[in-house]
Amino acid sequence: MKISQYAAFSQRGRGKSHNEDAVLLDGQVYQGSVREGRMVDTSQPRYFAIADGVAIGTLPRLASRRLLEILRDHLASASATESLSTLLHRVQQDYVALSENPKLYGMASTLVGVRLLGNAATIFNVGDSRAYLLADGRADLLSRDHSLLNDLMDDGEITAEQATNSASILQGLTCQFIVDAECDDFRANIATHELQRGERILLCSDGLNEALDDVQIAALFANESEADLVNVLKAARRAGGSDDFSVIVLAGDQ
Repeated sequence: MKISQYAAFSQRGRGKSHNEDAVLLDGQVYQGSVREGRMVDTSQPRYFAIADGVAIGTLPRLASRRLLEILRDHLASASATESLSTLLHRVQQDYVALSENPKLYGMASTLVGVRLLGNAATIFNVGDSRAYLLADGRADLLSRDHSLLNDLMDDGEITAEQATNSASILQGLTCQFIVDAECDDFRANIATHELQRGERILLCSDGLNEALDDVQIAALFANESEADLVNVLKAARRAGGSDDFSVIVLAGDQ
């Protein structure tokens, strides 16, 4: 038996009436005020994810929860050989199909998640929700934001140095799950990492990384205890963060 541990915390943003993030924890979808953590057997695949409903879209609270429900159902019925990229495209197709209900047209959500199988972590993301590797006092990105800024860098139109001084408009999303059949530019990032002793995976919505930079995030998670993730929320709030806040921290085989 391979045993891993997770801790999750999700809370609505300052001044908001409800949480537009949702979390998937080993087959269960949660939304609202969430504080969960336990050991799991990763000798079989285990899945964890965060969805962040896009505020300018339709019904952002429902957008994130419904996305994770569709993802959960696809994961439950997936074959052992199906790639995550193929599965996520099927999730997008079912998400688009929600447009048959006119009230849901325009719903949109980002997604970041991980599949744990033993110490093998497969990270997937669409949009700007992030995954970090926490190790050796650092927080290194494992995901890649789907933003106009990154697209321009990929196309060689701006350099990394120029990107550090870029306008905030360039941070806008260029890919997300969206209930709109005409938006057919769907891309999913997939990355893999073999967790070593002492390493952890951090999944987060932008309520964390828009308030704190990677160095600050690394410092907050420098210790091995995830007993009180409320302290991380407090740090983000002190730094001016007001958005919905969701984090999941996962450690490898114990």
